[in-house]
Amino acid sequence: MNVFEMIGGVVMVLMSIAISLLVLLQEGSKGGGITALTGGDSDSFFGKNGGLTRDAMLYRATRFCAIVFFVVTIVVYGLDVYMA
Repeated sequence: MNVFEMIGGVVMVLMSIAISLLVLLQEGSKGGGITALTGGDSDSFFGKNGGLTRDAMLYRATRFCAIVFFVVTIVVYGLDVYMA
């Protein structure tokens, strides 16, 4: 195991944790989320626009982490095959 494999492994573990957390933070359904359960006002400005911005940011962050995870996986696997 060389240095690149170790660094790649650490990056893959960090990205997998980040992906898991980001997916858990995303809203599961479009039924209003926690605001509907608590009886909060979903007709406010933040209720209408804040969720869309947050969901879009979480989606972009999840997509970025997934791309980094797959690229690092392919590079580390490619180095392992190349070095063998």
